[in-house]
Amino acid sequence: MEKRTRILVPVDFSTCSENALIFAIQLADNINADLQVLHVPLFDSGVGENPVALSIAIQEQIQQSKEQMRKFIKKATESLEGYLNQTPTLQTSIELGKVEFTILDEAVSNEIDYIIMGTQGERNTIDRYLGTMASSIVKNALCSVLVIPENAKFRKEMGLGYATDFSEVPTFEIGKAVKFFKPIQSTIKCVHFNEKQTDVLDKVRAFKSYFAEIAPELNLEFHNLPVSNTVQYMNSFIEDQQIDMLVMYKPKRTFFESIFHKSYTQKMAQHVSIPLLVLKH
Repeated sequence: MEKRTRILVPVDFSTCSENALIFAIQLADNINADLQVLHVPLFDSGVGENPVALSIAIQEQIQQSKEQMRKFIKKATESLEGYLNQTPTLQTSIELGKVEFTILDEAVSNEIDYIIMGTQGERNTIDRYLGTMASSIVKNALCSVLVIPENAKFRKEMGLGYATDFSEVPTFEIGKAVKFFKPIQSTIKCVHFNEKQTDVLDKVRAFKSYFAEIAPELNLEFHNLPVSNTVQYMNSFIEDQQIDMLVMYKPKRTFFESIFHKSYTQKMAQHVSIPLLVLKH
């Protein structure tokens, strides 16, 4: 039996994370996936190092978070009544710890395939504008990450945009997105933002040939754009081509490679106006 896709949705009970959860539930319903909803409370007991008082404070925090989670899930699922084929299998968990590390650990220990999270769910003004948590998870997660902007809505038919520079991305990586979103995708518009203005004709032919073989029914377009500012022109491309979700690939790098490489995926996690799927190996 084929392994069911597992999706982790970290939430902080904000409006933004509620929107990400609603998106995740609808997606899971359409692609037949399971959901785990995770909350990592910010904990400040105020009782010093007294072990008994600390234990009581922790238990009270956990119980409070469980009640918040129950109400949060109930509100999200009730808002989708009449829109789902069937409610996906949904598990909840409350874990104490540093938020980012806990999310990453949960993804590994539960064999998560995709993390889905909102971009405006951070807890202070600076984080809200910089998108710190979302971009950090995009950078450090071992699995693929789907970032949902605050006002993004799920569509049963989505036009996907796939951004590639050909230099380091195996062509088959986009096949992951094709398989994942097959029940809901309408078109895939592949774009190469050609900052160096190099000749990529042979790579385009190979790209098209690959998809003609694995998915001949796919409505695939290719755009080669000589531009100087990828992030700026990415949003223009999204609007002009009516893209509903952007797909990018983030290769694994060593520590020293990451120091000297500018990451477009992290920049787009902060600035993209539509859902952004960052694929990983």
